[in-house]
Amino acid sequence: MTARRPSLLLLAALAATAAAGCAPRTAYLWGDYDSVLYAHYANPQNSERYLERLGQIVQKAEVEKDRMPPGLYAEYGYALFEAGRLDEAITYYKREREEWEESRVFMDKMIRNTQRLKENRPGPPPGGNLPPPAGATPGIAPAGEAK
Repeated sequence: MTARRPSLLLLAALAATAAAGCAPRTAYLWGDYDSVLYAHYANPQNSERYLERLGQIVQKAEVEKDRMPPGLYAEYGYALFEAGRLDEAITYYKREREEWEESRVFMDKMIRNTQRLKENRPGPPPGGNLPPPAGATPGIAPAGEAK
């Protein structure tokens, strides 16, 4: 009976190790998107905070090389659009279109309408003193965009 006890303990340890490795992994990095969205709906006048927190979720997913959830690039792009940051909005609409083929038609329309608005808008872009886009360093132009 004493010879069986170590093998049972070994078997139990192996089972516990295997079970720990089976923790569910989500297909996408949602971060705290649900609480961010809820906070925005509960307090819509704080759109700067909403934009900042969405940017953090996007940046984290990109840094960790996780797959972006469907619609999150578009949601961030629309938040940028509402803040008057039209060039950045177009950038994230394009990312959504590239990541999710099924969004192509809608994102093409969003890009086209945003470009039209940008071309027809007089004066400096609105937006005021908003935080920089996800992954950007204030005062430094994003890579790949020459002005």
